[in-house]
Amino acid sequence: MVFMSSASRSTSIDVEELSQNIREQIRRRSGLFSGQGSQSGVGGAGVPFPAELTESLRSLSAEAESLRSQVETGEPAPVSVTLRTRFGALIKRRLYRFLWWQSHQIRALVDIVSRQSRETSRAIDALFQTTRDAQRLVSDGETRLRQLESAQLRLQAAEIERNVKYGPAQLETDMASLRRELSEVSDALKLAEARLADQVRGDNALREQELGELRQRVSELAQQAQVETAQKEQMAARLSELGLSTHQTKATLSVQDRRLTLLIEEARKRLPEPLSEDQLRGMIAHHSDHRYDSLYVAFEDIFRGSREEIKARQSVYISFLKEHGIGSTAMLVLDLGCGRGEWLEVLSEHNLSGRGVDRNETMVECCKSAGFEAVQDDSIAYLSTLPDAALGAVTSFHMIEHLPFEVTLTLVDEALRVLKPGGVLILETPNPHNVLVGASTFHLDPTHLKPLPSPMLRFFVEARGFCDVHVRELHPYPATVRLPDDGKGLANRLNDYLYGPQDYAVIGRKP
Repeated sequence: MVFMSSASRSTSIDVEELSQNIREQIRRRSGLFSGQGSQSGVGGAGVPFPAELTESLRSLSAEAESLRSQVETGEPAPVSVTLRTRFGALIKRRLYRFLWWQSHQIRALVDIVSRQSRETSRAIDALFQTTRDAQRLVSDGETRLRQLESAQLRLQAAEIERNVKYGPAQLETDMASLRRELSEVSDALKLAEARLADQVRGDNALREQELGELRQRVSELAQQAQVETAQKEQMAARLSELGLSTHQTKATLSVQDRRLTLLIEEARKRLPEPLSEDQLRGMIAHHSDHRYDSLYVAFEDIFRGSREEIKARQSVYISFLKEHGIGSTAMLVLDLGCGRGEWLEVLSEHNLSGRGVDRNETMVECCKSAGFEAVQDDSIAYLSTLPDAALGAVTSFHMIEHLPFEVTLTLVDEALRVLKPGGVLILETPNPHNVLVGASTFHLDPTHLKPLPSPMLRFFVEARGFCDVHVRELHPYPATVRLPDDGKGLANRLNDYLYGPQDYAVIGRKP
């Protein structure tokens, strides 16, 4: 029993010593290789593979392989065949079977050591191969570098020798050659510059001549265009006047035809009885009241302004009407003194409903012939026929200055009655605050009675029951006729009095 324990212990010691021996050999050989490599240096001629290290690694591998085979096959049989030896071998085999787990660990350790030895040997071989390659490359590089340095030194020596030998004379020759070349180039440049200057002067003179002819031609064409434009404008104005005159003539003829028709119809009713004196006086009075209608239409065409101009001025009220929901059939716009129907046309262009009233037969016929709804009647009389809260807006453009003041108040009262709640009243009239208007242009119309200052008209409109009454100043003179600023404020005051708004409107809303 003691013998078997000793054998087992001796086997374990041999394995540990073998493992330690392998590790020691690897460390020793690695240190030997490192020392040789450091001593040889990078630029060495190459270190041969150490034979001692190779032999040691092979011996270690053989020992490890022998130990692995011995462990695999088990303990060899003893040489002696005595009874004691056989009995001891039998007991040893029995113990090996009981200690099988220990033999398995030994075999695993041996395998690990053997594999480690082989891998270490291969790594060292690869390391030495890489080192040899690197040393060879470094050696080749140093050789080539020495060759390049030698060639460069030879070239420098040759250059110095050539400069020393041929320096002053060759330098002088080169300088003379360069001077000649520079002189030739300078002469060529001067010649080219002179030719170019001559050519440029010639071209400039030719271009100046062509440009002068072109300017003259353009000026002639501009003058011709201005003449043609003026002629076209004159022709357009003349055609417009002719068209307007034709339109007025048609309206006048229509009125006269209507009067003759009424006279004939009345005469037929009286036949065979003659017309009475009262009937004749009524017809004559009616004709007398309207005998200047066509003349006043022609007067307005000249002094009131063109149709397009009036439409542009009156278009400023469209947005105000739309904001208040006015212009539908339920919120009709009634224009008192509709005249030639410019406002009715503006309303129609913006899909708003409107109706006009005027005493002038010719103007009413003009509106009707243009497709607008118009009634020939006195404004106050027509308003009196309307029921309460029937309209969305009552407008009057340059009419109240033709009325006595009492009639104007009556017009305001009737407008308040016929307007629906929220309806608006717009009264536009010349602005007497403008001195040129109050002293001159207002009196161009012989039917004007007197100018109405805006504070006064606003007061009476508000006093008669309208709310949100405000004044809107309109149509100032163009900036081209205004006085330039003098820096003292005097020019601005004069511009305000002379070239300020020519018209104003009082606008009120029914509560």
